[in-house]
Amino acid sequence: MKKTKITLRAQSVTKAFGNNPVLSDIDLQLNAGEWLGVLGESGSGKSTLLRILGRFLDAEQGKIYFKEEELKPVSGELIPGHESIKLIHQEFELFPNQTVEENIAYSLRFYETVYRKEKVAELMTTAGLDYVRNQKAKLLSGGEKQRTAIAKALAEQPDVLLLDEPFAHLDNHNRRVLGNAIETMRNQQKMSCIFVTHEAADALAWSDRIAVLRNGKIIQTGTPQEVYNQPVDSYVAELTGDINWLSGKDGSKDFFIRPEKIKPTKHPEKSKWQGKVEAIRFHGNHWEIRCINGDDRLAFYRNRLDLEIGQQVFLTYAAKDLRSI
Repeated sequence: MKKTKITLRAQSVTKAFGNNPVLSDIDLQLNAGEWLGVLGESGSGKSTLLRILGRFLDAEQGKIYFKEEELKPVSGELIPGHESIKLIHQEFELFPNQTVEENIAYSLRFYETVYRKEKVAELMTTAGLDYVRNQKAKLLSGGEKQRTAIAKALAEQPDVLLLDEPFAHLDNHNRRVLGNAIETMRNQQKMSCIFVTHEAADALAWSDRIAVLRNGKIIQTGTPQEVYNQPVDSYVAELTGDINWLSGKDGSKDFFIRPEKIKPTKHPEKSKWQGKVEAIRFHGNHWEIRCINGDDRLAFYRNRLDLEIGQQVFLTYAAKDLRSI
């Protein structure tokens, strides 16, 4: 069996700012060629973790390994950072008065002219930036700045790319454009990447594995399918998508289930829950049907609208799709 190569690893990393603990006993590894999404709410410690992994900040405790070699403390280095690990901040750190082409070319300034021009042209095409190649960075949109920053980092051919909220503050159009560009770069560059996000949809869509960070602690790791379908607790379940609470035998809300696991049935005797349609919400590719029965509420999804408000519905689901807390 082929052994997995570990590119970057954090071992027992703990960090605090004054009396404020930020990270606690973090164990994390990034495998070669893997995309690892770190999912967490604002203030969970995501950006601090990236700065430690990128070698811009020291932890109070713990160690960082790059290809199984322990890295020296940042405080002992003349210049922070690591040549094989590139961190892209939300501020992008571009030269505002230089063009897209000039920003990317700066990373290749020590290479021969012919290679530099070829590589810059390749990266701009891959990142979908040809149409703004002569535009100054300060005039770019947020999505264009993000793609330029990524292309600039990739010009140096890092082993690891660290992205801090890559899709933050982008409208749907620019999210799609950036997503397509990242997909192309990911396939062509074969890079390893850790990206942090508070958006579950981004983590689920782009990760090979997800680490859920809460209050400075990793509470679950797994594939997107594992984290979504088998959350360790109600917090992870609610963080990664909509859920319904179902009452246990004593009336307590001990179980939850995803809306897409619930189906309407025309046979009342086969139903496990019944009520009336309270609200209908259109989400583009599906309708969300919200139902009520006394104090209990349940939502499910429908790809066609064949129900109306006030209509009685009978719902069923498989026992295997119920999750207990």
